[in-house]
Amino acid sequence: MSSPLVSIITPVYNGEQYLSEAIESALAQTYQNFELLIINDGSTDNSAEIIKPFLKDSRVIYIEQKNAGVAAARNTAIKQARGKYIGFLDQDDCWLPDKLSTQIQFLEKKPELAFVHSRQDYIQADGVVITDYPKDWVTDLHGNCFVELFKRNRISVLTVLLRKKVIDEIGFFNEAVSRVDDYELWLRICSKYPIDFQDEKLALYRCHDTNASHEYVKMEQAELNALGNFYKKNKEAFMLMDKNILNHRFFVLHTDVANNFFWQEHNYSFALHHYLKALYFKPFCWKNIKQAFWCLLSNTQRKKLLWYLSKIQQAIYRL
Repeated sequence: MSSPLVSIITPVYNGEQYLSEAIESALAQTYQNFELLIINDGSTDNSAEIIKPFLKDSRVIYIEQKNAGVAAARNTAIKQARGKYIGFLDQDDCWLPDKLSTQIQFLEKKPELAFVHSRQDYIQADGVVITDYPKDWVTDLHGNCFVELFKRNRISVLTVLLRKKVIDEIGFFNEAVSRVDDYELWLRICSKYPIDFQDEKLALYRCHDTNASHEYVKMEQAELNALGNFYKKNKEAFMLMDKNILNHRFFVLHTDVANNFFWQEHNYSFALHHYLKALYFKPFCWKNIKQAFWCLLSNTQRKKLLWYLSKIQQAIYRL
């Protein structure tokens, strides 16, 4: 088997707490023909000092830029990457030692694939594996899987090994899409290329309060915006998709976002907007019609109506 160069991309922003573990997991790969591009995205903590000792390794390339976000940092590295393949290792995660060797061997035998992804283990902030973690959201997406991917993102960027020629053709991460820029890229790739899945754990995803995916509500809003924009710009990719799948996806997303605005943020005008959008995709959802009605009421009207409803409920209970 040939030994193609791999470009490992690690964006860093105030990542001093776990950064050394991430870098060490890259350098500990059993497959050693790689370059590690570390992009310091305007960190204000001690990240730069933590990176310095690793620069003694000629394979480690250090780049500094003003803070522009993770997508921009990854794009900066991709533009300088020399590898045939690209892997993405974030500052708070780790790769298991055989990740690169396993995935390169796989991709070298299947030149038709855009990328391969795998399962991952989940670890606590202190690095201990979470043995009772809820059902893994990463699933066996493979082949021409655009429709299944559109239904929900099931690919962890941490586990992906991607052919650079594909990203050169498809385009870089969309810097206008926050939080779900990886998902938007997978959609673009999977609308044109097959992918594959390795059913083994090759990486460690760290669960802690400061990683971006912890912000569930904002993630849902970002996903809705990204999918809406992707649909507008790539309608040809949806020509063979069952319209019910398309409608259901947008119905669920608008409903989830509306519920977040209604119950958590108490922003009833925004909630109403998304309930009405959801009703466009599923007009006879009575639950959403009821919620939209509640949004139209003032706070005083809501309290009065709730009072009357509670009295009616008590009267019925006494019967």
